[in-house]
Amino acid sequence: MASVLVAEDEFLIRSVLADALGEMGMTCIEAPTGQVALDIVTGSTALAAIIVDIGLPDISGEKVIEAAVAHRPGTPVIRCSGASDTAPVAGQKIHVFPKPYSAIELSKFVASLISQSRP
Repeated sequence: MASVLVAEDEFLIRSVLADALGEMGMTCIEAPTGQVALDIVTGSTALAAIIVDIGLPDISGEKVIEAAVAHRPGTPVIRCSGASDTAPVAGQKIHVFPKPYSAIELSKFVASLISQSRP
């Protein structure tokens, strides 16, 4: 079963997304803060995809994305933001999924990215 890291500080959003990912056959690893997400990204837990909210309370989601790109090359990274500026980090292939989003639609998108990234 594919594991997906969800770095999202809003409990309800994180919970709904975890349920939707579970319905799609994925395991959700929840990170309520940027530091927790960084620890997971730089650790040894296998991840099939990484979803990052930009507005994390302690560390910018952009820092988490930078660490994900450095430590998890080839792992799909999805940048979520409610801000009007949703441009990805320059020079990095980051998928952008604007907020508000449907948890089911985001889960389907993640599943398609995972299937594309597998050899």
